[in-house]
Amino acid sequence: MAGDDFERNDYERLLPDNPVHDGASVVQDDRIEEVGCILPLSVRKDLPSNYGTRHRAALGLAEASDALVIVVSEESGAVAIAKDGRITRIQDRGTLEKHLRDHAGQRLGSRSDLMNEKIELGLAVFLSAAFTLGIWFSITRGFDTLASFEVPVEYRNRDSVLQIVNTSANTVRLQLSGSRSLLDTVNPNQLRVRVDLGKAATGSNSYTITNEDITLPPGVILKDVQPPMIDVDLDMTSQKELPVQADFIGKLSKDRILAEVRLEPAVVTVIGASGFLDKLSTIYTEKIPVADLADSGVIEVGLTINPVKLKLAPGEKSTVTVYYSIRKKTTLK
Repeated sequence: MAGDDFERNDYERLLPDNPVHDGASVVQDDRIEEVGCILPLSVRKDLPSNYGTRHRAALGLAEASDALVIVVSEESGAVAIAKDGRITRIQDRGTLEKHLRDHAGQRLGSRSDLMNEKIELGLAVFLSAAFTLGIWFSITRGFDTLASFEVPVEYRNRDSVLQIVNTSANTVRLQLSGSRSLLDTVNPNQLRVRVDLGKAATGSNSYTITNEDITLPPGVILKDVQPPMIDVDLDMTSQKELPVQADFIGKLSKDRILAEVRLEPAVVTVIGASGFLDKLSTIYTEKIPVADLADSGVIEVGLTINPVKLKLAPGEKSTVTVYYSIRKKTTLK
C-alpha cells in the first residue's frame, strides 16, 4: 500500500488533475503522511449489489490485514465496520465505541477523563478512516464510468461457395466500463466485433456474441452487448447470364421517336446467391435521359448492380455501349 511522501502545505497535490490524486491517503498524528496509495479491493462475489468501491476497499483491507476499518456510505451516511472478512452495520455511537475498544484490547473505565480520552481516540480513528476511504472512493469511482459504442459486425472464415443473404443486425452496441480518462481516449477503430462463419451452413444461422468475438483496448471492460445474438442467412453462390436493358427516362419531343437501340454486350454474367438469382431476369443500365440525346449516337453507361447482393463475373465490364437512333415521326397523308 506504499505511496508518495506528502509534504506539509502540499494540498494542491490532492486536486483531481494531479497524478497523486489517483490513490488513497494515509493520515497519522493529524498529518497526511503518504498519498497515491492503492487499497486492495475485495473480489468476493457474494456482496450485496449496493456495495460500491468504498465498501469493497474497506473489506479488502480487512481481508488483507487484522485492521478494523470504518466505512461511511456516501449516499445514506450509514456507518459500518469491516473486520475479519465481514462487514457489520453500526446503529449508534456506543456500538462503534465498543467495537473500537474491543479491537484495541481496552475495557470501559469509570473515570470521566478516561472515557473522554477513549471517545476522542475512537472519533479520531473514525474520522481518519472515513477521510481515507472518502478520498479513495472519489478517485476510484471513475472506474465505474460507462460508455456505449456502436460497432459494425465483421464476418470471417466464410466458405467461398456461400454468400450472406441477410443479417438481423449490421452493428452491435457495446457498453464498456473503465476509468473516465481511458474511455475518453477510446477510438471506435480500436473496437471490433467479428463473427466466425467457419461452421455456417446454407440457411439461417444464429450466433451469440461472446467476449472472444470482441476486441477491446487494454483496461476496458465489457459490460453488455446489444443485441446479444445475431442471425445470419446464407445461400449457395452461383452464376447466371442476364440480358441487359437500357433504362431510358423522360420523353422526346412529339415529332421524334426512338427508332433503334442496340447494346454491347447484350448479356452479362453475374454472381450471387442462388435464391436471389432465381428471381432476377434482367440487368438494367444506369438511367439515360432521352432529352439529352442527339438524333443518333453512341454512349457508354454503367450497369445498376447492388454490390451487397451481386457482383460481375471475372472478365465482365461494369459498363455497356449503347447505340441508338432517333428519327422524326412519319406523318401519314
